Amino acid sequence: MKIFIKHFTAIISIVFLFISSCGTNTGSGKIEGDININLNNLHQVIDGFGGSNAWTRLPNHSETAAALVKLLYSRTEGMGFTILRNRIPFRESLPGDTNVHNDGFLVRKSDNTYSYTENADGTKTFNLNWDSWDLDGTRKLISQIKNLGGQGPEQLVIMSAPWSPPNNRVTQWKENITGVNARTNFTIDYSRPEIWGRLKRAHYNDYADLLADYVKDFESKMGHPLSILSVQNEPNWKADWECAYWSGTDLRDFIKIISQRFPMKGLNPGNKGIGIMMPEFENFNINFNEMIKPSIDDPDAERIITHIALHQYNAPNDASSRAGAREFPDIIKTGKRFWQTEVSGSGTYLPKGIGIQNALFYARMIHWDMTLTQTNAFLYWWLWTNTPSDDFPGALVVADYDELITAHRLYAMGQYSRFIRPGWHRVDCSASPLTGMYSSAYRNTQTNEIAIVIINETISPTTVSLNLEGEEFDNLSIWRTSANEKLKSLGKQRIEGNTAHVNLAPLSISTFYGRIK
Repeated sequence: MKIFIKHFTAIISIVFLFISSCGTNTGSGKIEGDININLNNLHQVIDGFGGSNAWTRLPNHSETAAALVKLLYSRTEGMGFTILRNRIPFRESLPGDTNVHNDGFLVRKSDNTYSYTENADGTKTFNLNWDSWDLDGTRKLISQIKNLGGQGPEQLVIMSAPWSPPNNRVTQWKENITGVNARTNFTIDYSRPEIWGRLKRAHYNDYADLLADYVKDFESKMGHPLSILSVQNEPNWKADWECAYWSGTDLRDFIKIISQRFPMKGLNPGNKGIGIMMPEFENFNINFNEMIKPSIDDPDAERIITHIALHQYNAPNDASSRAGAREFPDIIKTGKRFWQTEVSGSGTYLPKGIGIQNALFYARMIHWDMTLTQTNAFLYWWLWTNTPSDDFPGALVVADYDELITAHRLYAMGQYSRFIRPGWHRVDCSASPLTGMYSSAYRNTQTNEIAIVIINETISPTTVSLNLEGEEFDNLSIWRTSANEKLKSLGKQRIEGNTAHVNLAPLSISTFYGRIK
């Protein structure tokens, strides 16, 4: 569906005017199942929802840019996202390189070595260009989000990730990979120095100092605090763009260096300062013992790790209903925050396109990530793309000069993110009450707000009973995404004490939001 900017505000207004004119949903159909909810049995805290702006820029058209940010981050007129994942731009090129893209963030001297000052304690302070095009785009996005004021996130959370340490044919911070396996072993092509290779241990201190400089100056240069630093994006994935290999022991040893060098630069890594995230592995088929356990077993590394994160690119090829989700008892036992920080794409079991079938797959993914995997946050890959296409599987929105084209999967996320706010808890709820139906429930313990999200993947309308244990409903409103609806308000839901009989449209995602007494 194309949303022309000149109509965008009007469309939103019409939706909100419709709220007051909707009749009450009586749930008059035959009860086909029960969804039992215990609001007092609390599970994980929800940290939020969001995505990345890596390599993208806001549209040049100011009204389009403002409408895009409102669509994504407004909690009154949009999806209510609260997390932004940005890229640390270390890509370099020298004359003669095949890669002509030079981010220009890390300043080089005339001999193409890096410009820095050596401090009395042995640390280095690197000269950084905060007007680098990628960071300039991120700064403008942050400003637009903050311009939302009270409509925007209660607290915008920014996490930054490098795709590769800096590397060029002169500095050669990275080295060839040998002795791992045929897929991983690699000889660096210095016409494309950003691709693969591993950071030389001789440069662990340098790289920690460089990342510390990025963290230390982020707020003053970007206009908002940085909450989380990820050590590396997808340390297991050899791509045709900037990437780097890290083993589990590499990550452990480098995180230990961070624990030493960051305090020397005036930073406090860990729960009381800058969050440290790892490993952002490419899929959920991770070997915990190889990639995560070395860091958790080491006291110096473990004490500063705040977040464990995975990507979910195994999902499109998962034949089960769980869309790639699985249990991770070892991760849960660490007590760290557990985030899913990137997913998109195509595969055998992911319906193509931007319609409701594709949206239902992602809604089901979020459902199982919350209920089975027990993640604290869910992020899509690109929030938007600047490249118009019919499908755009890597993004939630196409942002062209004067129009926004939205995928239904955006609104599938919105059925969760608009209502389930940071600090809420997931609570006990029948996870799959009927074949083709999935439900989860959430609560704000401070305000008694609740949200119940139900996915109906069947082609039949269904009526189920919501049953609270030991509590009574005060009010409920209904919001729905279906083939012809995008996070649409349907008015009030009839309630009777601790029960509500709710009608579920075919191929739909419904959120019942309200309060208990």
